[in-house]
Amino acid sequence: MKKTILGLLPFLVVGSLFADEDLKYLVKSYSLEKIRRIFRERSPSKESEVYALVRFHETHPDGDEGNKFRYLVSLLKGRLVVGVTKDELHSLIKNPLPPMNAVSKMSFWKLYEEMVKRKSLSSSELISYLKKLPPEYDPIYKNVIGEILRIHYENGEFKEAKDYAESFSERDKKEYFGAMAYYRYAKALYKFGEVQKGENLLYALAEDANVPSYVKKDIYTDLRTWKGESFYKQIPLEKGVLFLPFLDASDKKSFISSHQYFSSISFERPESWKAAARGLVQYYPERLSSLFSKHKHYAEYFPEFTAAMSVELSNQNLAKSGLDLLEKTNLSSSESVEYAYARAYKRLGERDKYFNGLLSSLEKNPYNLIRQDELIDLLIGDHSHFLEELYWKEALKRIPNLPVKGRLVYWYLRSLKSKGKQDELLSWLKSYYRSIPGSYYTRVIREEFATEISSIQKPDSPLRNKDTLFEYLSLTAGDPKYSDKIIGRDLEFAYFPDSFSLDVRIDSAHSKVRGNTLLQNAKEYLEIGEMAYASSLVDKFVLQTGTSEEEKDEIFAALGEVTGNQYLTVFHTRNLMKRRRIPDDVILLPSKLASRIYPRPHRDIVSHYSQSFGIEEDIVYAVMRQESFFKENAVSSSNARGLMQIMGPTGKGLAQGLGLGPYSLFDPEISIQMGAKFLKYLLSSNENDLKWASIAYNGGPGNLRKWKRNHYHGDFNHFLEELPLKEPRDYCRIVTSNYYNYQSLRQYKNR
Repeated sequence: MKKTILGLLPFLVVGSLFADEDLKYLVKSYSLEKIRRIFRERSPSKESEVYALVRFHETHPDGDEGNKFRYLVSLLKGRLVVGVTKDELHSLIKNPLPPMNAVSKMSFWKLYEEMVKRKSLSSSELISYLKKLPPEYDPIYKNVIGEILRIHYENGEFKEAKDYAESFSERDKKEYFGAMAYYRYAKALYKFGEVQKGENLLYALAEDANVPSYVKKDIYTDLRTWKGESFYKQIPLEKGVLFLPFLDASDKKSFISSHQYFSSISFERPESWKAAARGLVQYYPERLSSLFSKHKHYAEYFPEFTAAMSVELSNQNLAKSGLDLLEKTNLSSSESVEYAYARAYKRLGERDKYFNGLLSSLEKNPYNLIRQDELIDLLIGDHSHFLEELYWKEALKRIPNLPVKGRLVYWYLRSLKSKGKQDELLSWLKSYYRSIPGSYYTRVIREEFATEISSIQKPDSPLRNKDTLFEYLSLTAGDPKYSDKIIGRDLEFAYFPDSFSLDVRIDSAHSKVRGNTLLQNAKEYLEIGEMAYASSLVDKFVLQTGTSEEEKDEIFAALGEVTGNQYLTVFHTRNLMKRRRIPDDVILLPSKLASRIYPRPHRDIVSHYSQSFGIEEDIVYAVMRQESFFKENAVSSSNARGLMQIMGPTGKGLAQGLGLGPYSLFDPEISIQMGAKFLKYLLSSNENDLKWASIAYNGGPGNLRKWKRNHYHGDFNHFLEELPLKEPRDYCRIVTSNYYNYQSLRQYKNR
């Protein structure tokens, strides 16, 4: 990259190599190598180009902090600068800011962080700089308020912090102050001498369910410093109990017991009651029921919390108490409440009630794979002794016809075969697809029961009606290799109800985005990859307008489409489909909706490396979809990164083999290259079978070899059922199902 820059040139607005939206897309998607190539031989000439270089220098290992600093100053001055001097920074304070959009606001904030890190300006100068940002509902402006209060407080300027906070009206405080701003204002009040007012605000924050726990922990630490180690014992119990989560085990137990286990206390605030309940269930679970009996109104108003406490009791072998908690309150039925009943009945050994509670929970949320596994474990016992037929039929009747029902149907067919019920088995084999459209198990069933299926005549005219189509799909599993009679044909008559209207609703949400300032601002942040800031603006819109959760998903799906953010579109479209119980089987979906949930982002890169390594595009997309949902900067709990979720050590090994220099795992080009290379290796090591390779991708090649030695006896489908870890089992099913859907999208929809 060029190390010098043509200084003092105004940003150009025409003649750029890339359109503005193209540069923003590269910024959003962390396409660092493309950014580097574009500007290797030329200087940036407009705002989006300079910001693209900011992203490069702050993220890539070859990035230069000095260049990042210089480009940020350039963005706010509206011209490229050669170097950053004190005079340049002072002029930013004296002169007006450029028009504020997402790029300039992010530049304003990033420059502030750089100046703090470099100690470029005095505290008073930093405050003057921050105060230049005009007031509006915006996450950056909320950050600014919190930082001004922090600087004043840390400099001992408590009056100044207090005066600044109180320069806002109560209405503006509610509009612009976040939890951290209120927290710093409260601290300033306390130190200024308005102790009671400051304490009251701190306690109000501690009892607010929306305040993050890290803020509450800071409040606890401050009060302990100011008022003594045992301050929580000297204040009213209603407030003291809020700090239970931050006490060590012995202090917590002592505090609870010293208050007679809260047996005679009437809590006036729900957060205090919840804190007391959490403490009791952890150390004195047998005392919890009396607290709930005394606060029945809270127990009924917060059914999910009551259900969670009941499950905790059942897990501690106090299932009778857990059941009492549920039965003594009039709880509205929900997935969590029904499962709490099921958990208690399981511990009490009441199999039928456990079974019914589990089914009731799954009726309300059939997508919970853990509870689906519980149901299968209950029905099949030790894989050789199945429960009676009536249990299976009840489960098959009550679980909705969705892909997640596949494992239940598969095991039912195995039970029919083991019991010699040939006629019933054949009847099911002619119709199972209707029950599990799009499931991984459609092809498993076709494979495992191939002999039986070969004895059934396929319908001559599969497009006659829905019945004949589903029979044809059942006998072919929808596999393009066997479904030639319906490929390229109009299947609209059999599309899932609501699938067309869902497309229309997402399309309509585009007009909501265009017609609202908050959503337009959210769009601008998304265009440069700032998802957290965009989400806060959407949340504000939802609060202002009373928008439903379903409408919120539609807005996010639309925002994803207009900004090229595939993660948002896929994630929120899937949420909408789950809510409406629309199976994600692309054969039976409109083309537009199918492409919304199975997109092909970064197709030029995927196509290039798929061809280079000799691997199918559809396999790369199948893994990418499960690994990151197409979020370029995804980071897992185990620190895997990027679209293909490459671990650091794996990345180093792959980079060495590929001859790569310094790289970022967030870069799509790097992530896809490494992921495709690793997948090719795993496929080659496993007879080019995606199912085996997917287990190795998720659990590691070494673990796969161990699992094969211990559990594989010649039948993959049986091996998958016996695999000791749940995650690679589910991963294999989902990735393989993704592959089938991408394959069908290509074959059936030509996409």
